[in-house]
Amino acid sequence: MAAQYQHIAYPFGKTFRIEKFDKDRLCSHHGLHFHDSYEIVYIKNGSGKVIVEDRALEYRDGVLALLGPCIPHLSFSNNQRPDNFEIVIHFDDHFVQEKIRLFPEFASLLPLLYKAKQLLVFSPEMHEQQSVVFEQVHALSPPEQLIALFKLLHSLSRAPLPTGLIKETVSQRYARNKEVRKIFDFINVNYHRPISTQDLASHIGLTTNSFCRMFKRLTGKPLITYLNEFRIHQATKLLEETDDTVSEIMYQCGFDNPSYFARRFTAIRGLSPASYRKKYRSDGGGEIVLQASNYNRKL
Repeated sequence: MAAQYQHIAYPFGKTFRIEKFDKDRLCSHHGLHFHDSYEIVYIKNGSGKVIVEDRALEYRDGVLALLGPCIPHLSFSNNQRPDNFEIVIHFDDHFVQEKIRLFPEFASLLPLLYKAKQLLVFSPEMHEQQSVVFEQVHALSPPEQLIALFKLLHSLSRAPLPTGLIKETVSQRYARNKEVRKIFDFINVNYHRPISTQDLASHIGLTTNSFCRMFKRLTGKPLITYLNEFRIHQATKLLEETDDTVSEIMYQCGFDNPSYFARRFTAIRGLSPASYRKKYRSDGGGEIVLQASNYNRKL
């Protein structure tokens, strides 16, 4: 099974991303995938497996794991317990270089993050000790979440480091794929304007046909599908966090046809752009439960 690249989009104004999954919103990260971010996974209870390439580690009462960038893995989720929930925290190397390395006081965190390239699964005792942090972190304000993240990393760095599940060369092999990084860096910078397969193929020095095959293998989707989802994600955040009109947001996110933008947004989010903003603000900025048949989950 080939690992698919998964782009981790960070909320506007944030250097990390925290997601909560439970019986109402199941983890959607199915299949073997990898990404550029560090990932902390906390699963409250139940049994399952941590699977990375040809290695597997079973857990019986929840799990706490730390993965470095570019480690191919399957979802750790389980749905056996109705009260189970999962917290996933992502942060990228910019967070490490610009936040952690900036302060000498955080130097003690670096061995932990370096060791994370081998995938670390912490002891049941550490899982239990940190359970309160994970049960509360999703409801905190952004500054409180950042402080909680630093405290969590500090606690993990002081614990006996578990043996890595894989060799460091596994992540190095996937990190060497410079074409992958160039593709998604290009999309991240240029999503507001038209992007064609020819643009991206030329950017990484491939023919159009070769690029299309490569992109489908990496993401499991054609370029147009991926671009629409990426742009709608950006549009969603602008609807939530700005007072720009729907038309202004449409153009800012690379769409030029109001009818097409409205159809794509509704297909992915389950509501029209205007209805989404109205419901989001009437709910006080809380989670919105969507009812679209192909996207029935919380945002």
